[in-house]
Amino acid sequence: MSGDMQSRVLIVDDDRDASETLENVLSADGHDCELAPDAASAIRSVDGLSCDVVVSDIVMEGMDGLELLDRVKRSHPAVPFILVTGRGDVPQAVDAMKRGAFQYMVKPWDAEELRHVVRDAVRVGRESSRGTRPSHRPPDDERFAIVGSGPAMRALQTAIEFVARSSAPVLVSGETGVGKELVARAIHARSARSGRPFIAVNTAAIPQELLEGELFGHVRGGFTGAVQARKGLLTEADGGTLLLDEIGDMSVMLQAKLLRVLQFGDVRPVGGDRSHHVDVRVIACTHRDLRTLVDEGRFREDLYFRLNVLPVVVPPLRDHREDISALAAHFLAEALERAPLSPVRAISDEAIGALTESSWPGNVRELASCIERAVVFGTGETIHADDLAPLAEAVRTSWPSSDHGPWTLRRLSRAYTDWVLAETGGDKERAAAILGIDLSTLYRWQRSRRD
Repeated sequence: MSGDMQSRVLIVDDDRDASETLENVLSADGHDCELAPDAASAIRSVDGLSCDVVVSDIVMEGMDGLELLDRVKRSHPAVPFILVTGRGDVPQAVDAMKRGAFQYMVKPWDAEELRHVVRDAVRVGRESSRGTRPSHRPPDDERFAIVGSGPAMRALQTAIEFVARSSAPVLVSGETGVGKELVARAIHARSARSGRPFIAVNTAAIPQELLEGELFGHVRGGFTGAVQARKGLLTEADGGTLLLDEIGDMSVMLQAKLLRVLQFGDVRPVGGDRSHHVDVRVIACTHRDLRTLVDEGRFREDLYFRLNVLPVVVPPLRDHREDISALAAHFLAEALERAPLSPVRAISDEAIGALTESSWPGNVRELASCIERAVVFGTGETIHADDLAPLAEAVRTSWPSSDHGPWTLRRLSRAYTDWVLAETGGDKERAAAILGIDLSTLYRWQRSRRD
């Protein structure tokens, strides 16, 4: 808190030992702490003090923490209110956030996380009192809006708003193609770190022997070929958010180094003899069952528990079919921005019905690719159900006949990829979007054919 006016934190708990523990942690961070043994005393203190933040237990004799939250918010709506509880109760947490809590923390809390949350609360409270917009609110441009209004997506949106108010690690899980990176970006965009960097890296796309240098940086001469120093993605993301996609593919050695970053914020470049501190929120994404990997000895249990502080599960598309119409319209608008010369302008009700009935093993990414293909290869103003077929006839007539044996699945995939590349004039980015794969996957496919 150096350089800032000292903040005043009101700690409310009927357990004196718990209050004093909180006081010791926050006083060491430069806050002036006041203790209240119950909610009635807290109300008098809030009314009589210029209070920056309230930190309150939930379970107390008489008026509990949630009732105190309601009372404080009625009379002092700008004062951030942090709730601390002895049990992790997701419905209660969501209820608390809806009632205006700044954060909901579960005992035993992490001291560094608590300090960070209180610092954020002080800053946001002072911004509110000055009439400026707190930076943890959603940005004006809803680039990272989550499309869908069904029950599954409403629950996901609530979870995003909930975890965005914390700086604790987040584990986003879900099947391939459900939109895990979009969820991670939405969390960052709604967080107090929204004005700071958001950096994403697919840990499965980088050889493990190179990934350490990519994440931690390296000094000049740190290894063969390191002709100049590099600071690494963890340092580049300082103050912001680092997304580690496909975390389940990270080597156990690197998992140990990542654990130290999450525990202490220490980063040591490859070949370096000194560590430096970074303030980075880590969001990890995976389509794999990390608990199973832990049981198999392929993922560190301590790292799993450290990452799984705030789990967010993204539902598969088959579990929110009611949102397919809205998603299709959204992807149509995006596809038309990339293909403005396409005559397509709408999707028929018949086509929407066909989309809704499909199985979508590739989830939202597959749906987006389907709409993209229909726009790129569309010949009329409206997409009909027949236009959603995988263009099998066009592909068949575009391929030369072969006298080199049967069309295996491998040969078929290669031929279809070649055809899409030809139809897009060699534009690999567009081709990857049409194929429904990452650009890195397309490059890998092409490299494997040359090897």
